[in-house]
Amino acid sequence: MRVVLVDVDASGLEAAVAAVVASCDDGDEAVMSSCTDVSDRAGVEALRDRVFERFGEVGFLFSNAGTGNAVPSVFSSPAAWERNLGVNLHGNLHVIQSFVPKMLEQGTPCTVALTGSKQGITTPPGNVAYNVAKSGVKVLAEALAHELRGSEHADRVKAHLFVPGFVNTNLAVNYFKDLQGDEFDPAAVPWSEEKPAKGGWMPMETIDFMLDAIADDKFYIICPDNDVTAEMDKKRIAWAAGDMIVRDVPLSRWDPRFKEAFAEYMESGEPADAVR
Repeated sequence: MRVVLVDVDASGLEAAVAAVVASCDDGDEAVMSSCTDVSDRAGVEALRDRVFERFGEVGFLFSNAGTGNAVPSVFSSPAAWERNLGVNLHGNLHVIQSFVPKMLEQGTPCTVALTGSKQGITTPPGNVAYNVAKSGVKVLAEALAHELRGSEHADRVKAHLFVPGFVNTNLAVNYFKDLQGDEFDPAAVPWSEEKPAKGGWMPMETIDFMLDAIADDKFYIICPDNDVTAEMDKKRIAWAAGDMIVRDVPLSRWDPRFKEAFAEYMESGEPADAVR
């Protein structure tokens, strides 16, 4: 493969490029990198131009950039909201609008994967902006898949929504760097790829799961992890849907009135579609 690696963290990107180049016989020729902030539309468009000038095509587009900066409340600062939505939602839109039209023109089989989140489906309290953004990514991926399947490119270009479970990436590292600034303390980071939590999968486990699901033509790629099974995910998602069609209570899973009922439902042998 020819690989383009993109990140806003220049030092992290440099290390990633070195690792990929070292794994390839023709790494220097096959690997390209760009320090780009996906929240900047002009920057993403410039990236697209450089990629197509260098390699002439894109066969697999993985829109995976994200930030975990905490925005716990509807009333949190506008700047924090804008940064979170700028990367997590608008970044995906910028990538799609910049790259996919050119991919459609290629006339070759192509795949697009957008990284969502379970928080964009069950929307737990704690990081409202992240939930809003990842809910938007879900809708964006669904709309893209719908438009592609109704087009002349339906048999050639496919879109997928990739929803990781708990993964030992450096998302928490970046969060604490932003939070602590010059006083950043690596010991305060609860987990990372170098300090993995037992409940999380390693990145390559998640990527292998995604690639297998793409090969099986799955659109919703919802990954388990070492703590959460696929059946648990299904039941949580079904319960969240039940808030609208059964209970008329938003986020009832975290409402004390429904705590016992939710626990009983999760522990029961009832199938996921048996929503109370």
